[in-house]
Amino acid sequence: MKGFRLSVFKTTAVIFLGFLLTSTGHLAWMYRLMELTSADISYQLTNVAGYALQAVGIGLFALIIKFKRINPRLIFIISTLGYTACLFPVVLSGSLVVSAVFGLLLSLLCGVIAGFYLNELTENGGEHRAVSFGFGYGAATIGSWLLSVIGGGSLYYGNGVLIICFALAVLSAATVFIKAQPSEAVQPVNAAKPRIKLSRLLLLCGGIVLLFSLVNNIGFAFSASAVQDGLRVELSRLFYAVGLVAAGFVTDKSRKYGAVCALAALVIPFIVLALRGELVSTAVFWALGYLAFGFYSVYRVILFSDIAKDRGLIYISGFGLLLGRIGDSIGSEINALLSDSEIALVSIAAVLFVGSVFLFIRLFQILYVPAAEHKDKSEIFDDFSINYNLSARERDVLRLLLDDKTNKEISEEICVSENTIKFHVRNLLKKTGCKSRVELKMVYRSAH
Repeated sequence: MKGFRLSVFKTTAVIFLGFLLTSTGHLAWMYRLMELTSADISYQLTNVAGYALQAVGIGLFALIIKFKRINPRLIFIISTLGYTACLFPVVLSGSLVVSAVFGLLLSLLCGVIAGFYLNELTENGGEHRAVSFGFGYGAATIGSWLLSVIGGGSLYYGNGVLIICFALAVLSAATVFIKAQPSEAVQPVNAAKPRIKLSRLLLLCGGIVLLFSLVNNIGFAFSASAVQDGLRVELSRLFYAVGLVAAGFVTDKSRKYGAVCALAALVIPFIVLALRGELVSTAVFWALGYLAFGFYSVYRVILFSDIAKDRGLIYISGFGLLLGRIGDSIGSEINALLSDSEIALVSIAAVLFVGSVFLFIRLFQILYVPAAEHKDKSEIFDDFSINYNLSARERDVLRLLLDDKTNKEISEEICVSENTIKFHVRNLLKKTGCKSRVELKMVYRSAH
């Protein structure tokens, strides 16, 4: 139990330090650009190109994990220290070109750092993955807000931000060396065990995350115009942080409820727009919008983290955030192009919202609506094989393995070499996330 708690604490700490480092650096870059160029160019660099490069960085880390070329911890340490090094020319240079180039490199490294801590979340977050992510992100959001109120945000314009980011990078690098026993792979409430091919499942989940991101991004753009001048936009980070923590607890309690709350977040920008001119009502729903946005942020990460853990595909752990960042980049560009046409923005958001609801209902039925309770042995075997994306030969080997056949007996049964059987058994263990035949049988029985 002690190892379990330490593992979750370590994961939360890595997420907190990694996100606080990257969000602090991103704000420093944004403030620097606002001094050097127009608001439009700054927006294109940070919100369009910057988010796109974050997605690229997450993808690069996924490739590293998939092909196991370099130790992930080494990549994380190099990325965090490299992130701080790139921040020096961003803050100290008076050149727009230098600040833009190194700022975009910051975005790329930000994606790599995010890829690592989301991979850590999937591997070691156990049954409390949502709480770990929500609390880590929420605490970092509050931390970046506290830094922004120091001297009215002057910290981000001076050398002090470099010292803070260097300290965060060192702490982040040190945290990964904390030894903690990985948490047990406990199946979350209402977690995904769908009878659907992996490729279709990933396409469906990816489409939902992308649409959710676009609706949220565009929705917050047109609803911001409805917010009265008396409201302090800086407080949005505090409401967002509370939403993240609440979403973590709700999602770990029930994946189903967390998903529904994430969908509800899409509606609030339309409500804020409809209540324009009513100060109290607008303020209430504006705050609720950022609270609900926390549920979406947790949902997109945990959706793919569950699949990655369940299918033994750890490298896809960051795909939820990757697709979210792609949506953020595209949504930001749409906002820039149609900034003078609120009707167009609302219309696009409405169409995308309808598409989001359609896909969400389909995924909800697959993941959270229970299937028939009574199944025969062939249905159970088929479900298990589809769930873990087993090939036809792997199914043959599994069927005999479950009958307690040895490798030699299996090889004689299906007329292939014993070395080939060993190869298929290794693949079965890898796909199911098991370390032994005994554990594989236990996992199979638990799927009944």
